[in-house]
Amino acid sequence: MVTPNWQRRGRVEILADILKAAIEGARGTHIMYKANLNFIQRKKYLTDALNAGLIGVRVRSPLVYVTTEKGHEWLKDYRKLLESSDAFST
Repeated sequence: MVTPNWQRRGRVEILADILKAAIEGARGTHIMYKANLNFIQRKKYLTDALNAGLIGVRVRSPLVYVTTEKGHEWLKDYRKLLESSDAFST
Protein backbone atom coordinates (compact mmCIF):
# COMPACT_ATOMS: atom_id res chain seq x y z
CA MET A 1 0.00 0.00 0.00
CA VAL A 2 1.33 3.44 -0.95
CA THR A 3 0.73 6.35 1.42
CA PRO A 4 -0.39 9.63 -0.14
CA ASN A 5 2.21 12.38 -0.39
CA TRP A 6 0.25 15.28 1.10
CA GLN A 7 0.26 17.35 4.23
CA ARG A 8 -2.22 19.59 5.96
CA ARG A 9 -1.92 23.30 5.37
CA GLY A 10 -1.07 25.49 8.30
CA ARG A 11 -2.55 28.85 9.24
CA VAL A 12 0.11 30.71 7.27
CA GLU A 13 -0.57 28.79 4.04
CA ILE A 14 -4.32 29.28 4.42
CA LEU A 15 -3.87 33.00 5.00
CA ALA A 16 -1.65 33.25 1.92
CA ASP A 17 -4.31 31.48 -0.18
CA ILE A 18 -6.96 33.93 1.07
CA LEU A 19 -4.82 36.97 0.32
CA LYS A 20 -4.03 35.66 -3.17
CA ALA A 21 -7.73 35.05 -3.84
CA ALA A 22 -8.61 38.62 -2.81
CA ILE A 23 -5.85 40.49 -4.67
CA GLU A 24 -8.21 41.94 -7.28
CA GLY A 25 -11.25 41.82 -5.00
CA ALA A 26 -13.49 38.85 -4.38
CA ARG A 27 -16.72 37.96 -2.66
CA GLY A 28 -16.63 35.67 0.35
CA THR A 29 -17.85 32.62 -1.56
CA HIS A 30 -15.17 33.07 -4.22
CA ILE A 31 -12.49 33.27 -1.51
CA MET A 32 -13.92 30.17 0.13
CA TYR A 33 -13.64 28.15 -3.08
CA LYS A 34 -10.26 29.55 -4.23
CA ALA A 35 -8.69 28.97 -0.80
CA ASN A 36 -10.42 25.59 -0.38
CA LEU A 37 -12.14 26.44 2.91
CA ASN A 38 -15.46 25.61 4.49
CA PHE A 39 -17.84 28.33 5.69
CA ILE A 40 -16.66 28.28 9.31
CA GLN A 41 -12.98 28.47 8.31
CA ARG A 42 -13.70 31.29 5.86
CA LYS A 43 -15.48 33.30 8.55
CA LYS A 44 -12.66 32.81 11.08
CA TYR A 45 -9.78 33.55 8.70
CA LEU A 46 -11.45 36.55 7.07
CA THR A 47 -12.15 38.01 10.51
CA ASP A 48 -8.52 37.48 11.53
CA ALA A 49 -7.24 39.01 8.27
CA LEU A 50 -9.58 42.01 8.63
CA ASN A 51 -8.49 42.59 12.23
CA ALA A 52 -4.82 42.39 11.19
CA GLY A 53 -5.38 44.88 8.37
CA LEU A 54 -4.30 42.40 5.69
CA ILE A 55 -7.64 42.50 3.93
CA GLY A 56 -10.18 45.27 3.49
CA VAL A 57 -13.79 45.55 2.41
CA ARG A 58 -15.09 47.45 -0.59
CA VAL A 59 -18.50 48.68 0.39
CA ARG A 60 -20.72 47.90 -2.53
CA SER A 61 -23.96 46.00 -2.95
CA PRO A 62 -22.27 42.60 -2.74
CA LEU A 63 -19.56 42.62 -0.07
CA VAL A 64 -16.15 42.49 -1.79
CA TYR A 65 -12.93 41.73 0.08
CA VAL A 66 -9.64 43.07 -1.25
CA THR A 67 -6.03 42.54 -0.18
CA THR A 68 -4.64 45.73 1.37
CA GLU A 69 -1.16 47.18 0.88
CA LYS A 70 -0.17 45.57 4.18
CA GLY A 71 -1.51 42.27 2.83
CA HIS A 72 0.55 42.66 -0.36
CA GLU A 73 3.68 43.23 1.75
CA TRP A 74 2.83 40.16 3.85
CA LEU A 75 2.49 38.05 0.69
CA LYS A 76 5.78 39.37 -0.66
CA ASP A 77 7.54 38.44 2.60
CA TYR A 78 5.83 35.04 2.57
CA ARG A 79 7.10 34.33 -0.96
CA LYS A 80 10.64 35.35 0.05
CA LEU A 81 10.45 32.99 3.01
CA LEU A 82 9.32 30.13 0.75
CA GLU A 83 12.15 30.82 -1.68
CA SER A 84 14.73 30.86 1.09
CA SER A 85 13.38 27.66 2.65
CA ASP A 86 13.55 25.97 -0.78
CA ALA A 87 17.19 26.97 -1.05
CA PHE A 88 17.93 25.28 2.29
CA SER A 89 16.09 22.07 1.42
CA THR A 90 18.03 21.38 -1.79
